Amino acid sequence: MKTIFIGIALLAMASQVQAQSEYAVSDIPVAMKSRADAVVRGEAITVDMVTPTKVRYHVKQAITVFNRGGEDKARLVIYYDKQTVIKQMSGRVFDADGFQIGKFTQRDFKDESAVSNFSLYEDTRVKYFLPAVTAYPYTVTYEYELELKQNLIIPAWRPDAYWDVAVQHSQYTFVCKESDELRVSATNYTEEPVSGSLDGRKTMTWTVANLPAQRYEPYSPDPHTYKTTVRIAPVDFSYYKQEGHYSNWEELGKWKYQALLAGGLKLPETTVQTVRQLVQGVASDKEKAKVLYEYLQRKTRYVSVQIGIGGFKPMAASEVDRLGYGDCKGLVNYMQALLAVANVPSYYCIVEAGNAKRDIRPDFASMEQGNHIILCLPFENDTTWLECTSQRLPFGYLGSFTDDRTVWACTPTGGRLLRTPGYGADVSTQHRRVDLVLDEDGTLSGHMETVFTAGQYDNHLEIAESNGGEQVKLLKGAYDVDHIDFSGIGYQKPIGEIPALVEAFELRLPKYAPESGGQVFLTANIFNRQPTVPTVKDRRLPLYINRGYTDEDRITYTLPDGFMAVTDAWNEEIESPFGQYQTSVVQAGNQLRYYRKLVLNEGMFPAARYSEFCAFINRVHTLDNRKAVLAKQ
Repeated sequence: MKTIFIGIALLAMASQVQAQSEYAVSDIPVAMKSRADAVVRGEAITVDMVTPTKVRYHVKQAITVFNRGGEDKARLVIYYDKQTVIKQMSGRVFDADGFQIGKFTQRDFKDESAVSNFSLYEDTRVKYFLPAVTAYPYTVTYEYELELKQNLIIPAWRPDAYWDVAVQHSQYTFVCKESDELRVSATNYTEEPVSGSLDGRKTMTWTVANLPAQRYEPYSPDPHTYKTTVRIAPVDFSYYKQEGHYSNWEELGKWKYQALLAGGLKLPETTVQTVRQLVQGVASDKEKAKVLYEYLQRKTRYVSVQIGIGGFKPMAASEVDRLGYGDCKGLVNYMQALLAVANVPSYYCIVEAGNAKRDIRPDFASMEQGNHIILCLPFENDTTWLECTSQRLPFGYLGSFTDDRTVWACTPTGGRLLRTPGYGADVSTQHRRVDLVLDEDGTLSGHMETVFTAGQYDNHLEIAESNGGEQVKLLKGAYDVDHIDFSGIGYQKPIGEIPALVEAFELRLPKYAPESGGQVFLTANIFNRQPTVPTVKDRRLPLYINRGYTDEDRITYTLPDGFMAVTDAWNEEIESPFGQYQTSVVQAGNQLRYYRKLVLNEGMFPAARYSEFCAFINRVHTLDNRKAVLAKQ
């Protein structure tokens, strides 16, 4: 009996030593701790495509968290729906020495609806868990398995997706039948995957090790361009009982059009007659499209719908017509139906929307690319694009949400890759003219007018579409000057080839530049000062300026009688590869005239030039805050 007890004790001690040696924070290499909020100690992901309707997704991972900044990586979040079943979930928690201090199972996870704040209908749910540990560092391990009832979208492998997180080891294995055809895209992965077999089935394995933590660097390119990603797309697929086959964008577009789009364009006869009346006598297809786009904006509003295959299949045009609302898919489909009645061709287009310009990848067709739908009107020599979810944007204008990027069009003959228009620095302008009177007590009052065009058209569009107290609140946020007051606020949208928004109002700045010791210190640039950009030591990533623009400000100050500028007039110009800057102040009689122009060029520059960019921008900041000194003569 004593021998048995001794044996049990030795096993327990061995188990403790193993836990300590496996997850002790002291075992993490120093290089992995540098600049890291957390470290992925080990990660093994296995995707087993048993059949097109049964894909097992198994994950084991261990993460050491050094501080609160690493909590996001320690938080396990799993989304599921009718096509994604959670088979099992569990985990353990270890202290800094590698000793287990807790464990958890699926019942410890919180479970709630994943309906987003902009979605009306959504059938996705989410389970999530974060260890209740406040003593850092600690390590958490997870093991879970999902079963996907489709293989149209296989989860991609992104081992270094998080900022400030190092990766000691991560492995991704895909298992399938020998006869299964696959297309594989490996971005920023130089090695060939290790091929093998398992029970008569083929395997492919990708591995990374000892990836140091990367800090976010301002003005960086899209992370998708330089972080490791492996994507897999089976040639033959099944999705919500819809089967298909594709190896390129043309084939995928044809399947999507035939399976998901073609049957939903029928409109009620009353709406058909309305459309015909609206376009009756309208000469050109483009003018017809404009009339119908404005009808769409009056009749419908945007909501998000993400139920079942509805994530890809739009609501029928007849339903949008009846309800008066739809998501981006439904509204684009509805607009197509309206145009079809008027015999105006159009293309349903998938785009990766957002402020960052992200292209649909020409070399790798896959259904998981893209997060928004827009409409293309392929007029000869005059291709026009429509954002169908907006009740504010003018006809033919996309804005910074979807401009200047490759998109995927679904047509009856197949998929096509197209490019949305971009707005360069020469047309994306903000021209401001201000006339102000400086009173004896330092109060400024007067009139301001600003014209926003092209890429800057929607800078203040939300303000223009607001009213009352909300509009004033938004204006005060845009013009962040203490105690500023507005009156006579008005907006206009002149008709022209380039969209423009004109903003005009009266303003008052109480005691903005009061007299002090017989002098007045006036920061001439009140409304458009360039913030600084941080310096970055040992920068690793290229400098990327996502969008260029031109800002031009003219401010005329009428001074009180007898006041003169005692500082010299200034006129400075800066030329750089990143743009141009000019500023001047001159006095003419009782007027002080301020001028500022900044042109920022979009583009990619080597990392070594970031310090030069900092010098340019920070010099602009200094000059933007320069003061003119006035005194009574």
